[in-house]
Amino acid sequence: MELITAIIVLIVGLFVGILNTVTGGGSVISVPLLIVSGLPAQIAIGTNRFAMIFSSGVAAIEYHKKVKYEIRMLVMPTLFASIGSALGANIVLQFNERFVEYIIAGFMIIMGVIIIYNKDLGLKKELTPITRKKHYFIVLLSFVLGVYGGFYGAGVSTMLSFLFVSSLGISFIKSAGITRFIVTALSVIAAIIFLLNSKIDFLYGGLLTLSVILGAEIGVKIAIKVGNLWIRKIMIVLILITSINLIFF
Repeated sequence: MELITAIIVLIVGLFVGILNTVTGGGSVISVPLLIVSGLPAQIAIGTNRFAMIFSSGVAAIEYHKKVKYEIRMLVMPTLFASIGSALGANIVLQFNERFVEYIIAGFMIIMGVIIIYNKDLGLKKELTPITRKKHYFIVLLSFVLGVYGGFYGAGVSTMLSFLFVSSLGISFIKSAGITRFIVTALSVIAAIIFLLNSKIDFLYGGLLTLSVILGAEIGVKIAIKVGNLWIRKIMIVLILITSINLIFF
Protein backbone atom coordinates (compact mmCIF):
# COMPACT_ATOMS: atom_id res chain seq x y z
CA MET A 1 0.00 0.00 0.00
CA GLU A 2 1.34 3.43 -0.95
CA LEU A 3 1.64 6.11 1.72
CA ILE A 4 -0.76 8.44 -0.09
CA THR A 5 -3.38 5.67 -0.25
CA ALA A 6 -3.01 5.01 3.49
CA ILE A 7 -3.45 8.72 4.25
CA ILE A 8 -6.56 8.93 2.06
CA VAL A 9 -8.08 5.87 3.74
CA LEU A 10 -7.43 7.40 7.18
CA ILE A 11 -8.89 10.80 6.27
CA VAL A 12 -11.94 9.44 4.46
CA GLY A 13 -12.44 6.84 7.20
CA LEU A 14 -12.69 9.65 9.77
CA PHE A 15 -15.50 11.25 7.78
CA VAL A 16 -17.17 7.86 7.28
CA GLY A 17 -17.08 7.22 11.04
CA ILE A 18 -18.74 10.58 11.72
CA LEU A 19 -21.38 10.06 9.02
CA ASN A 20 -22.16 6.52 10.13
CA THR A 21 -22.67 7.69 13.69
CA VAL A 22 -24.86 10.69 12.89
CA THR A 23 -27.14 9.29 10.17
CA GLY A 24 -25.58 6.11 8.75
CA GLY A 25 -24.66 5.64 5.10
CA GLY A 26 -20.89 5.81 5.40
CA SER A 27 -20.46 2.55 3.48
CA VAL A 28 -21.61 4.41 0.36
CA ILE A 29 -18.23 6.12 0.59
CA SER A 30 -15.96 3.55 2.24
CA VAL A 31 -16.75 0.54 0.00
CA PRO A 32 -16.07 2.40 -3.28
CA LEU A 33 -12.95 3.91 -1.68
CA LEU A 34 -11.58 0.44 -0.90
CA ILE A 35 -12.39 -0.76 -4.42
CA VAL A 36 -10.66 2.25 -6.00
CA SER A 37 -7.69 1.58 -3.68
CA GLY A 38 -7.27 -1.80 -5.35
CA LEU A 39 -9.39 -4.30 -3.43
CA PRO A 40 -11.78 -6.66 -5.26
CA ALA A 41 -15.45 -5.87 -4.55
CA GLN A 42 -16.08 -8.84 -2.23
CA ILE A 43 -12.94 -8.12 -0.18
CA ALA A 44 -13.84 -4.41 -0.06
CA ILE A 45 -17.28 -5.27 1.35
CA GLY A 46 -15.81 -7.74 3.87
CA THR A 47 -13.09 -5.30 4.96
CA ASN A 48 -15.61 -2.51 5.36
CA ARG A 49 -17.95 -4.71 7.40
CA PHE A 50 -15.03 -5.60 9.69
CA ALA A 51 -14.34 -1.90 10.33
CA MET A 52 -18.03 -1.21 10.93
CA ILE A 53 -17.97 -3.55 13.95
CA PHE A 54 -15.83 -1.03 15.78
CA SER A 55 -17.43 2.10 14.36
CA SER A 56 -20.95 0.99 15.31
CA GLY A 57 -19.80 -0.57 18.60
CA VAL A 58 -18.18 2.63 19.85
CA ALA A 59 -21.17 4.68 18.70
CA ALA A 60 -23.65 2.30 20.40
CA ILE A 61 -21.81 2.65 23.72
CA GLU A 62 -21.53 6.43 23.48
CA TYR A 63 -25.19 6.88 22.50
CA HIS A 64 -26.29 4.68 25.41
CA LYS A 65 -24.37 6.94 27.79
CA LYS A 66 -26.16 9.99 26.37
CA VAL A 67 -29.73 8.92 25.60
CA LYS A 68 -30.23 5.56 27.40
CA TYR A 69 -32.10 3.19 25.09
CA GLU A 70 -33.73 -0.05 26.24
CA ILE A 71 -31.45 -2.94 25.24
CA ARG A 72 -33.92 -5.70 26.19
CA MET A 73 -36.37 -4.70 23.47
CA LEU A 74 -33.59 -5.07 20.90
CA VAL A 75 -32.91 -8.75 21.54
CA MET A 76 -35.22 -10.18 18.87
CA PRO A 77 -34.57 -7.52 16.18
CA THR A 78 -30.82 -7.92 16.76
CA LEU A 79 -31.02 -11.72 16.63
CA PHE A 80 -32.97 -11.78 13.36
CA ALA A 81 -30.86 -9.01 11.82
CA SER A 82 -27.78 -11.10 12.62
CA ILE A 83 -29.31 -14.21 11.05
CA GLY A 84 -30.17 -12.14 7.98
CA SER A 85 -26.63 -10.76 7.92
CA ALA A 86 -25.15 -14.26 7.76
CA LEU A 87 -27.45 -15.06 4.85
CA GLY A 88 -26.60 -11.79 3.08
CA ALA A 89 -22.85 -12.28 3.48
CA ASN A 90 -23.13 -15.71 1.88
CA ILE A 91 -25.24 -14.30 -0.96
CA VAL A 92 -22.71 -11.61 -1.85
CA LEU A 93 -20.05 -14.30 -2.18
CA GLN A 94 -22.09 -16.00 -4.91
CA PHE A 95 -24.32 -13.51 -6.69
CA ASN A 96 -24.21 -10.11 -8.38
CA GLU A 97 -25.52 -7.46 -6.02
CA ARG A 98 -26.74 -4.99 -8.69
CA PHE A 99 -30.41 -6.02 -8.67
CA VAL A 100 -30.60 -5.73 -4.88
CA GLU A 101 -29.03 -2.27 -5.07
CA TYR A 102 -31.90 -1.12 -7.33
CA ILE A 103 -34.45 -2.46 -4.84
CA ILE A 104 -32.74 -0.71 -1.93
CA ALA A 105 -32.56 2.54 -3.90
CA GLY A 106 -36.33 2.34 -4.35
CA PHE A 107 -36.85 1.86 -0.62
CA MET A 108 -34.53 4.79 0.12
CA ILE A 109 -36.53 7.09 -2.15
CA ILE A 110 -39.78 6.05 -0.45
CA MET A 111 -38.19 6.74 2.95
CA GLY A 112 -37.11 10.20 1.81
CA VAL A 113 -40.62 11.06 0.61
CA ILE A 114 -42.15 9.92 3.93
CA ILE A 115 -39.64 11.94 5.98
CA ILE A 116 -40.22 15.06 3.88
CA TYR A 117 -44.01 14.65 3.97
CA ASN A 118 -44.19 13.97 7.73
CA LYS A 119 -42.41 17.02 9.11
CA ASP A 120 -42.67 15.90 12.75
CA LEU A 121 -41.24 12.42 12.19
CA GLY A 122 -38.25 11.86 14.46
CA LEU A 123 -38.50 15.34 15.99
CA LYS A 124 -41.23 14.85 18.59
CA LYS A 125 -41.26 12.09 21.17
CA GLU A 126 -44.61 10.45 20.52
CA LEU A 127 -43.98 6.95 21.82
CA THR A 128 -46.45 4.44 20.46
CA PRO A 129 -47.26 1.14 22.21
CA ILE A 130 -45.45 -1.91 20.86
CA THR A 131 -48.24 -4.29 19.92
CA ARG A 132 -47.53 -7.92 19.05
CA LYS A 133 -48.20 -7.18 15.37
CA LYS A 134 -45.82 -4.22 15.42
CA HIS A 135 -43.17 -6.28 17.20
CA TYR A 136 -43.37 -8.99 14.53
CA PHE A 137 -43.19 -6.31 11.84
CA ILE A 138 -40.03 -4.80 13.36
CA VAL A 139 -38.41 -8.22 13.72
CA LEU A 140 -39.26 -9.16 10.11
CA LEU A 141 -37.88 -5.93 8.69
CA SER A 142 -34.80 -6.25 10.89
CA PHE A 143 -34.18 -9.65 9.29
CA VAL A 144 -34.63 -8.25 5.77
CA LEU A 145 -32.33 -5.31 6.48
CA GLY A 146 -29.87 -7.69 8.12
CA VAL A 147 -29.68 -9.62 4.84
CA TYR A 148 -28.85 -6.41 3.04
CA GLY A 149 -26.42 -5.40 5.79
CA GLY A 150 -24.41 -8.57 5.26
CA PHE A 151 -24.86 -8.39 1.48
CA TYR A 152 -23.58 -4.84 0.95
CA GLY A 153 -24.64 -2.55 3.77
CA ALA A 154 -24.65 0.92 2.22
CA GLY A 155 -27.56 2.72 3.87
CA VAL A 156 -28.58 -0.11 6.21
CA SER A 157 -28.12 2.11 9.30
CA THR A 158 -30.27 4.82 7.72
CA MET A 159 -33.04 2.32 6.94
CA LEU A 160 -32.95 0.76 10.41
CA SER A 161 -33.09 4.22 11.97
CA PHE A 162 -36.10 5.08 9.83
CA LEU A 163 -37.76 1.81 10.89
CA PHE A 164 -37.56 2.66 14.60
CA VAL A 165 -38.42 6.33 14.19
CA SER A 166 -41.53 5.59 12.12
CA SER A 167 -42.77 2.55 14.04
CA LEU A 168 -42.00 3.55 17.63
CA GLY A 169 -42.26 7.35 17.45
CA ILE A 170 -38.82 7.89 18.99
CA SER A 171 -36.36 10.66 18.10
CA PHE A 172 -33.67 10.39 15.43
CA ILE A 173 -30.98 10.57 18.11
CA LYS A 174 -32.42 7.71 20.14
CA SER A 175 -32.99 5.62 17.02
CA ALA A 176 -29.34 6.23 16.09
CA GLY A 177 -28.21 4.52 19.29
CA ILE A 178 -30.59 1.60 18.80
CA THR A 179 -29.49 1.20 15.19
CA ARG A 180 -25.77 1.19 16.02
CA PHE A 181 -26.38 -1.58 18.57
CA ILE A 182 -28.04 -3.77 15.91
CA VAL A 183 -25.51 -2.91 13.20
CA THR A 184 -22.66 -3.91 15.51
CA ALA A 185 -24.16 -7.38 15.92
CA LEU A 186 -24.92 -7.95 12.25
CA SER A 187 -21.45 -6.65 11.32
CA VAL A 188 -19.82 -9.22 13.61
CA ILE A 189 -21.74 -12.07 11.96
CA ALA A 190 -21.07 -10.83 8.43
CA ALA A 191 -17.38 -10.26 9.17
CA ILE A 192 -17.03 -13.83 10.44
CA ILE A 193 -18.49 -15.15 7.16
CA PHE A 194 -16.13 -12.98 5.11
CA LEU A 195 -13.19 -13.98 7.31
CA LEU A 196 -13.90 -17.69 6.86
CA ASN A 197 -13.83 -17.10 3.10
CA SER A 198 -10.60 -15.02 3.26
CA LYS A 199 -12.41 -11.88 2.12
CA ILE A 200 -10.98 -9.37 4.62
CA ASP A 201 -7.82 -7.34 4.05
CA PHE A 202 -6.54 -6.55 7.54
CA LEU A 203 -4.07 -3.89 6.41
CA TYR A 204 -6.80 -1.74 4.89
CA GLY A 205 -9.22 -2.91 7.57
CA GLY A 206 -6.89 -1.85 10.36
CA LEU A 207 -6.40 1.65 8.94
CA LEU A 208 -10.11 2.08 8.31
CA THR A 209 -10.94 0.82 11.80
CA LEU A 210 -8.64 3.33 13.50
CA SER A 211 -10.18 6.25 11.63
CA VAL A 212 -13.84 5.20 11.95
CA ILE A 213 -13.48 4.69 15.71
CA LEU A 214 -12.25 8.26 16.08
CA GLY A 215 -15.00 9.41 13.73
CA ALA A 216 -17.62 7.60 15.84
CA GLU A 217 -16.47 9.39 19.00
CA ILE A 218 -16.74 12.74 17.23
CA GLY A 219 -20.00 11.79 15.52
CA VAL A 220 -21.93 11.18 18.75
CA LYS A 221 -20.90 14.59 20.07
CA ILE A 222 -22.00 16.21 16.81
CA ALA A 223 -25.35 14.36 16.79
CA ILE A 224 -26.17 15.41 20.37
CA LYS A 225 -25.13 19.00 19.66
CA VAL A 226 -26.93 19.57 16.34
CA GLY A 227 -30.12 17.81 17.48
CA ASN A 228 -32.87 15.95 15.69
CA LEU A 229 -33.81 18.70 13.20
CA TRP A 230 -30.37 18.81 11.59
CA ILE A 231 -30.10 15.03 11.63
CA ARG A 232 -33.40 14.94 9.75
CA LYS A 233 -32.03 17.34 7.11
CA ILE A 234 -28.77 15.41 6.80
CA MET A 235 -30.69 12.14 6.47
CA ILE A 236 -32.79 13.50 3.58
CA VAL A 237 -29.63 14.59 1.72
CA LEU A 238 -27.96 11.27 2.48
CA ILE A 239 -30.96 9.29 1.20
CA LEU A 240 -30.82 11.25 -2.06
CA ILE A 241 -27.08 10.67 -2.48
CA THR A 242 -27.34 6.99 -1.57
CA SER A 243 -30.19 6.41 -4.02
CA ILE A 244 -28.30 8.08 -6.87
CA ASN A 245 -25.16 6.09 -6.01
CA LEU A 246 -27.01 2.77 -5.95
CA ILE A 247 -28.86 3.42 -9.22
CA PHE A 248 -26.15 4.97 -11.38
CA PHE A 249 -22.79 3.75 -9.98
